[in-house]
Amino acid sequence: MKQLKIAGPLAAAGLCAIFLIEFSQPADAQTRRQPNTVELTCRQTHELISRFGAINLRSGPVRFDRYVTSRASCFSNQTLRTTNVPTKDQPKCPVQICVDPRRNTNNN
Repeated sequence: MKQLKIAGPLAAAGLCAIFLIEFSQPADAQTRRQPNTVELTCRQTHELISRFGAINLRSGPVRFDRYVTSRASCFSNQTLRTTNVPTKDQPKCPVQICVDPRRNTNNN
């Protein structure tokens, strides 16, 4: 029975350590794990977006956005807009993002 009394606190300590390690990383370190469209083909980029319905992707060293398959992945006040991201095989791969129609969204 002593093993059971020890296992509980050890398991809790292990989970706590994992949590602290995972969430103590700076935000930029966490975003580095996101796929980068520059390293994917346009088709691979579309497949990722389709697989998840909505996914955060990097598209270069400083650009990071959420790309979606349909308006169902947007907030109720948002609409879809097509924008372009650079990919390994195309400089302008068309993808969709959610935007607030009241804002100026002419930048690609």
